[in-house]
Amino acid sequence: MSTNARSSATAPQALWEAYVTTFANAEYGGFVSAIDYDGTRAITADRTVESYALARWAAAETGFTAGQEEFTGGLASFQDGTHGGYLEFLEVSGIPHELSSVKTAHRQFLVAAALLEAAVHGAADIAAGRTQLEYATGLFQRDGRLLGSVARDGSSVLDDRSPAAGAAARLLALGRLARLTEDPADREAAAGAAKALVAQFVEADGSVPDWRGLDGAPVPTAKVDLTASSLTALALLETGRVLDDADLVAQAVAITEYHHDHLWDGRFGGHWNHCDLDGQITIHREFITLLNSAIPIKTATANAWALLASGRVLAALAEAGEQNGKIAASVARTRGYLESLVDTVHGGVFIGEGYFWTPPGTPVGPFVRQMLPPRDTPGVFHFGSSNFLRLYNKQAVPQILTALALAATQDSPTDDLTQTGPTKAEAVAALSASLRGASAEIEDIYSMEGVDLSGVMDVERHLNYIRSAFNPGQGYGWTPRIAPLGSGANSAPSVFGTHHSVANLRVLGEDPQELEQVTTWLTYAQAPNGAFAEFPGGPADVLNSYLAVNAFQLLGHDAGPRDREGAIRFLQSCQNEDGGFGVVPGFVSDLFHTNLAVVALDSLGSAPADPEACVRYVLASRNEDGGYGERVGTPSDTYSVYRAVGTLALLGKDLPFREEAVRFLQDCQGPGGGFSHDLVSRESLIATYHAVAALFLLGSEPLRPLECQEWLSGCQTPDGGFSNIPGVTSGTIDEGFAAVQSLAILAKGLTPYFAIAVS
Repeated sequence: MSTNARSSATAPQALWEAYVTTFANAEYGGFVSAIDYDGTRAITADRTVESYALARWAAAETGFTAGQEEFTGGLASFQDGTHGGYLEFLEVSGIPHELSSVKTAHRQFLVAAALLEAAVHGAADIAAGRTQLEYATGLFQRDGRLLGSVARDGSSVLDDRSPAAGAAARLLALGRLARLTEDPADREAAAGAAKALVAQFVEADGSVPDWRGLDGAPVPTAKVDLTASSLTALALLETGRVLDDADLVAQAVAITEYHHDHLWDGRFGGHWNHCDLDGQITIHREFITLLNSAIPIKTATANAWALLASGRVLAALAEAGEQNGKIAASVARTRGYLESLVDTVHGGVFIGEGYFWTPPGTPVGPFVRQMLPPRDTPGVFHFGSSNFLRLYNKQAVPQILTALALAATQDSPTDDLTQTGPTKAEAVAALSASLRGASAEIEDIYSMEGVDLSGVMDVERHLNYIRSAFNPGQGYGWTPRIAPLGSGANSAPSVFGTHHSVANLRVLGEDPQELEQVTTWLTYAQAPNGAFAEFPGGPADVLNSYLAVNAFQLLGHDAGPRDREGAIRFLQSCQNEDGGFGVVPGFVSDLFHTNLAVVALDSLGSAPADPEACVRYVLASRNEDGGYGERVGTPSDTYSVYRAVGTLALLGKDLPFREEAVRFLQDCQGPGGGFSHDLVSRESLIATYHAVAALFLLGSEPLRPLECQEWLSGCQTPDGGFSNIPGVTSGTIDEGFAAVQSLAILAKGLTPYFAIAVS
């Protein structure tokens, strides 16, 4: 896409119109809460008061006219005529949703703030905002504390913790009311609430713990939540300006500087949605085990709140004749990050980004989902024993907030976060022209002979592990567990589990169970747009399309997609202007999905629409240490070297500077014999697999192959599965796949094509 086309897609007006168009419910009226990335279906048709309230605010402040009448009437439909205030969720037909039996402080006060914000711009009646503010204060302000949530009728307290987001939204409403009325009583109320907010929630370093307990201290699970913290900065700033209180403005400055210093991701860009109270991003062992919502992600919603806060702080400082380079930099790069989340193919804004992690806190590759999100989150899919939010889909709130935040800061500079600048592009083009040719001929991988690994693992126990995960007439699950405690993966059939299980069966010399039925079940996972989902009817993307296409190869014979051309079209549509591929069309490129798309296209007898641009993208990801980064300009890791080698081979090119790549990989072998994903992280099974496979494809091996083999063998658990490191809980078939494939490579039992195609 050209620069002008991207600028057009990221314009606030275009984002707003995309929201009003793609989220409109033609059958029932109003606007849905979440849609697929391409807008073909509403995945959460229920309505939320938060999106309607924010739409009233955004339309009034920006002057956007599309949908304005619908938002005014739509917000009124949430009014609770029985108990007062606003219902927080409505079903698609307009009746109260079961979640509306609860009222939360931050949403009730946010409605009041939005109504009063609209009144500031002449688009609402002050009385409506005041009434809601007084109602929410009476409902949640008890015994000098703010409650988190109560029953719809206020008869019982459901969460007695005090939320920073609720306190901030209340102050935002009070500050707006004081500005509108200039009444001394309103000004006094705003001043008192501001003083309480600072005293109760803002720490000396500018951090804002999101929840406080009865004793006033942060609760044990408290984080610095970017949304709550940004709301706090925004409320303090606006109230400080109304009251001409420089101390409140200074507090807002300190909070936004904290975001700059502690919540920005220096590797991939964007603000994390939260950090620990010490300002660090730490992935605790229990979070890795659970892969739950305690793991940080980056969302358009949180980044838009951060931009709105920092943009207004910067503007206020400029009015006072002051400058702040840190906040100016934060505004520019946050604008750039939000623009990178804009879907340049279908319009609108993706929910955000997520990653796999290695302890203590390094994101290592794209994992574009949030596991176990709160149950009131729009767009959540339930599968097996877990639920998850695909971050490449779209929710209503980030559409509204991104349009508002970009409009509010449209006179500010924007950092260009695109991955390939002109200088590097010239060097990459020259390198591409000098590459030697290579080839990786397609093989009938389903007919491979098994590899004898009986000397390095308990083969029969692992085969039983896989067999036990089989679902008759369908496919294989991530694990053989039927109803595991906690959030562990179960045996529900998935494309991922089926692919990895069949791959291991082939390597170990056993045919899959019910081959024809498994093949048929896989075909049901293909979506109308040609992509494949993890399960029939689920969200479809490049990862699952690769897994399904490659599983068909492993199953053999006549196995293949029902709509082969549709699969090719979808995969090719995911290539971006920079030559790389994203997880879905319009999503930012990375080496992981670039590799998967190229392998899948090759398996289907096709290729990227622009193969040379794809080669250049891979080469642009190369670093001076000989390794490759997940995205252009990010640090090298073993995962990405493997992806680079395989991608170039399928595109007919040899990896340049092979010796340097081999040296980088060999240097990542740890003292235990396994490999880490980079030169400083801990050893892990997944990193070891990528390093071993990449070294094999480069004609080399680990410097200490026997130690590596022993380390891999030590990862097998008593149930026949494998753990990510020796001596811990069994993982899923993901770890089992990494171990078996690595051991087979070290035993010299795989061909280069198999090692490229099956990952």
